[in-house]
Amino acid sequence: MSVYLPDNKLFEFIAAIILRNNGYVAGVPRRLLGGRATRHQVNVIGIDLNTSPFSLNNIIIVQACRSENNNLDLNLVRNLKATLMDLEQTLPPQRELIRDIVGTARGDLFHRIYGKQKNREKLTVNYVGNIFINRPLSQHAWEYANAHGIYVTYIPQTLAGNSLNHWFSVLRSHLNKVVDSHGEITLPGLKKKEKKHQAVKEIINLLRCKDTADRLEAHQNHDLFTIINEVINQKEFAPLQNKLQQLALASMNGYPVVLEYNITYRNLLEAALINLSEQFNRAKSISQRTKYRSLNAVKFIIENINQTIDPNITLLSYTADSNKVPEPIKNMQGSLYVPTAVIDKRMTRFNLKLPLKTDISLVAEFHIKQK
Repeated sequence: MSVYLPDNKLFEFIAAIILRNNGYVAGVPRRLLGGRATRHQVNVIGIDLNTSPFSLNNIIIVQACRSENNNLDLNLVRNLKATLMDLEQTLPPQRELIRDIVGTARGDLFHRIYGKQKNREKLTVNYVGNIFINRPLSQHAWEYANAHGIYVTYIPQTLAGNSLNHWFSVLRSHLNKVVDSHGEITLPGLKKKEKKHQAVKEIINLLRCKDTADRLEAHQNHDLFTIINEVINQKEFAPLQNKLQQLALASMNGYPVVLEYNITYRNLLEAALINLSEQFNRAKSISQRTKYRSLNAVKFIIENINQTIDPNITLLSYTADSNKVPEPIKNMQGSLYVPTAVIDKRMTRFNLKLPLKTDISLVAEFHIKQK
């Protein structure tokens, strides 16, 4: 029997992995989230432990837009906005923030907040909506999202040389083999979790029926994400894992954009640390007029500007300026997927902030090559 799992749900799990790779505490809640009017089943959540003054921790509510029916796009954005509004009205009367993660495993922190059932939400947070797409979003949906502060993030259609359809097909094939014909679990990682065996078997059985595959409860969705993570740890998915680690969520004028690169994370971090040391040498020469400029931004050149399949997303191909970047990233190149609303057609350069560690970011200055 085949496993029936909607593309949208698999795409949301891919988004959760991307968020995790970018330092967010991300996962699938085991419970429904309490709103003012009702409880909401949210498939994927990312926690941004914001340390800036006058800012609360951000809870990113993730939605995936993968199906080919553009007529449903506006409804998807409206429903997300309605969910955000209902959740925002449940803030507790006494301010309680998410505690610092120092000394705490990220998984433990996530389970503490979104694991056990709660009568009401207790933490004071800021809810943010983010829609992940890899196909055109209808113009009305774009306008509604922009008007209501909902972010839209574009993921490339091809990852590690294969389309997402290919990876989803391979994932379903492996999920079908998680429980063999004798009812035994085949994945080594899941075998060790003896308390989860019955739940895993139940989920796989539900996925093998079309009528029940898309009706999993919150705790079953959470366990399904655990199964997916174990499947992706198999050797066949090594190229996909490596590519997902090379997709960074950067900030352009406060808007999240996807940066695709071809080097390791270690190289990026090393370049940022080299920049930090060089900033001390330049600090004495700065003037008041330049206080809002980065002391030592690395320089990249935009070689080509193209449209993606969505006219609202622009594809920028870039290469590093070897004379103005640290040695570890001299060979860095890739693509940048930016909403056209964020781009000013008259600009010749722009800055991008790439968070790497707490309080450590790589600031890149992109120059558009004049033709």
